[in-house]
Amino acid sequence: MQNEPSITVLITLKNSASTIKRCIDSVLKQNYPKSKYKIFVVDAFSTDGSYEILKRFGNKIKLYQIKGWPPKAYNWAIRKIKTDYIALIDGDCVADKKWIKELVNGFKTNDVLAVAGYCGTPKNASKLQKIIGRELESRFKEFQTYIPRAPTMNLCFKTETSRKLKFDENLRVSYDTDFGYRLTKIGKMYYNKSAIIYHYHRTTWKSFFKQQYLTGVFVPRLYIKHKGKTIGDNISKTTMIVQPHIFNLAILGLMLSMINPFYLNLTFIMLIILLLLFIENLTKLVRRFSDIYWFLGMFIVRVVAWSIGLAVGIYKLFKR
Repeated sequence: MQNEPSITVLITLKNSASTIKRCIDSVLKQNYPKSKYKIFVVDAFSTDGSYEILKRFGNKIKLYQIKGWPPKAYNWAIRKIKTDYIALIDGDCVADKKWIKELVNGFKTNDVLAVAGYCGTPKNASKLQKIIGRELESRFKEFQTYIPRAPTMNLCFKTETSRKLKFDENLRVSYDTDFGYRLTKIGKMYYNKSAIIYHYHRTTWKSFFKQQYLTGVFVPRLYIKHKGKTIGDNISKTTMIVQPHIFNLAILGLMLSMINPFYLNLTFIMLIILLLLFIENLTKLVRRFSDIYWFLGMFIVRVVAWSIGLAVGIYKLFKR
C-alpha cells in the first residue's frame, strides 16, 4: 500500500452549507492510505456559513479563501500542490469510499493524463434533483473507455499536466470542457465507471435556469476556441446542441409572422422538431407517468435558458 501514488483532493466552493460537511466526511472515509492523500479546500468567501463548517474540520483539511470563479481557485491551488495527482470534487457531491482508489487505478498507461468517474444522484435528493440527475446519468452510461472531457465534480489528473495546461480564467463556466479538450490533444482521458460520486443537483427551477443560462452565455466563447467540437461530444450530444438553434428559429418565425403570416409555418415546423427530440429523450428516461411532466418541464426550461444565454453570449462577443 505504501507504493500508492500521493494525491490531493481539491474542492472549490461557494455557499454549499447544506452539503459540504457530507462531502468532506465522504472524502475522509476513503479506502486509500491516509498518509497518501490530502484534502485542499478553497472557499470563495461563502456567506451561508460554509466557511464556519469547514473550520470545524481543523487540521484534517487545508483551508483557504480566494475570491473569484473556480478556474482562478484551481490555478492558485495547483501551484501549491505537490502530490502526484489532483482529484477534483464539488462541494455539493459525496464520494463513494473507493472513489480515490478507482481514480488512481485508471492511470493504466503513461499516455493517460486524466481519469474521470461516474456521477450519480443521492437517494435522499429531491424530486427535481433526481430528474436532473437521471437525465445526466443516462449520458454517463453511454461513455466510452476514452472520452474528450468530463466535469470537474469527478475528475483526476496528473499534477504536472495541470500546471502546464492551467484552467482558462476567462471562462466562468465550461472551463472544465475547455480543459478536457486541451488535455486530450496531448494525451488521453480514461473513464472509470467504478469511480463514483453522488451529486446534489440544483434544488429549484430558478437555480437550474440560471445554471443553464450561464452555460449558454459562454458557449460561443468556448466554441471559438474549439471549432471542431460544435457538433457535440460525450456529454453534450448533437441532439442537445441543436435544440437552442431550433428554438431560436421558432422565435424568429414568430417574429417574422408579424410581417408575413407565412412564417408561422417555420415556427410550427421548428416546434414539432423540438417536440420530437423531447419525446425521444422521454422514451429513455420516463419510469412512471408523472415523470413526463417533470422531464418536459426540465427540457423546456433548459432550452429556453440555453437560447437566451446563447443570444446574450453572441451579443457580448460582438460587443467586445
